[in-house]
Amino acid sequence: MRLRSTVKQPPAPTRVEAVELDSSNQHYPDLLRIRAYWEDKRRGRFAPRRADIDPTDLVDNLSRIMLADVIPEPLDFRYRLSGTAISSMHGKEMTGKGPRDLMPAAYGALIYDHYCQAVRRRDPLLHVIVFDGDQRSRSYARLLLPLSEDGNTVTMLMAVDSKEQDAQALKTYFSDIARGG
Repeated sequence: MRLRSTVKQPPAPTRVEAVELDSSNQHYPDLLRIRAYWEDKRRGRFAPRRADIDPTDLVDNLSRIMLADVIPEPLDFRYRLSGTAISSMHGKEMTGKGPRDLMPAAYGALIYDHYCQAVRRRDPLLHVIVFDGDQRSRSYARLLLPLSEDGNTVTMLMAVDSKEQDAQALKTYFSDIARGG
């Protein structure tokens, strides 16, 4: 008779990676429309002001949008607004938190790095973020758009998740991470 171990093995580490795409990528038409809206609102400037973005113009996308204030010294970010779909996916409200509060820690570090790149480059960034675990891969696309109140520096970032994602699989992933397994 062979005995089975009832000790739960720790989960295999999850690999978190991102691939940067051209921000005018045609595979994400919802993000392409938001990018075009952002382009229209910037009116020759490198980025529009927050006040130029009218939430009523983005009503179909609001649940997938986050706004992050840029804290310049030392460079950091705080979520001013977190859409309901994003909060639901992460299983917690993200308003008032920052990207390094995201779990797993490697994911938070990756998102923080993307935000730093957006501030330095002062351009829209499109990434596909991939979570590879021992059993399956999950991914989503996210567009980062800089906003500027002074016309010189990035003072806020608007992050928009694509609706072309398996939200339930991602919600399960983040829930499993929160439970430690």
